[in-house]
Amino acid sequence: MRNSLLIISLCYLGLSSVQGQGLLDELYFEEKERTEMVQSTFKMIRIGMFHSVETRKKGVLELNAYTRYWNIPEIDGEVIESNSFASDRMSVRFGADLALTNKFTIGGGWSNNGVLDGYFKHRIVQQRTGKSNIPFSLTGLIGGSHRLENLDNIPGDGDPVSIYDSTIPNTSINLEDSFYDKTTVYAQLLIARKFNRNLSAQISPTFIYRGSNRFEENPNTTIAIGFGGRYKVGKHTSLFSEYYWLPESSALQNIETFGAYSLGVNWEVSSVQIQMFLTNTGNYAEDITITETPVNFNFKDGNLFFGWNFAYVLHLKKRKK
Repeated sequence: MRNSLLIISLCYLGLSSVQGQGLLDELYFEEKERTEMVQSTFKMIRIGMFHSVETRKKGVLELNAYTRYWNIPEIDGEVIESNSFASDRMSVRFGADLALTNKFTIGGGWSNNGVLDGYFKHRIVQQRTGKSNIPFSLTGLIGGSHRLENLDNIPGDGDPVSIYDSTIPNTSINLEDSFYDKTTVYAQLLIARKFNRNLSAQISPTFIYRGSNRFEENPNTTIAIGFGGRYKVGKHTSLFSEYYWLPESSALQNIETFGAYSLGVNWEVSSVQIQMFLTNTGNYAEDITITETPVNFNFKDGNLFFGWNFAYVLHLKKRKK
């Protein structure tokens, strides 16, 4: 009797195991048949200074304020001037971004250096897993900027730090600019991949066309490649970095320039998103930042800029409950 019960128990366990394995196999194949969109490759529409592959959901309006703070280096042993106990100079940009659809976002802003900028951004492909697997996201972006003022006080001595010296006479060839001369357009392909819940990376081929240049020897067309990444270190916190490489043929010829670089922290909770970072540029418009960064990234005065990006998100379209 005891042996019969043992045999019956073993048979039952065997059948249960087979049935359990069958259910697991069925769930596995169902999972493979399903396609899931990869969300939040980056948490914000910008990695830091430059655009990420992300677009907002339809009806979302983002109001933002960007700032940069830096010190003026000594020139010939003398400090030019200081306007604040915390920093010698600051720049600011106020802007807004609106999602017209889940895949199409527009935006623009004004900077206190006299530049208006704007863009159109469309998500072409979204990374997905499962049956229709796509290993990356692709977003197209077209933007531009317009200078409200003529080019003046432009140094011509080749010294990067002399951009801070207002005593240098005007040397620009374009002091009386037309609307076309003051306008620049650019196009980008933003290609990104979310490798896991913590790590995302992006590469950004960029083409820039400038209506006019400060000097005749400078190219009107520029090609650059951006690299960026984010690593999540907490529920609401992540580290990020980005860099733009510019080939020598596309760089300014009259003064030395460097690739724009940033290193910082993202913090987001609810409708508020904040970015804090160090960079080597005080500009905001992509075309200016990529092509006209005259100092390298280091801790010398005039070379290191501290930046804040503040964004507040409004949902103009009510979410479905």
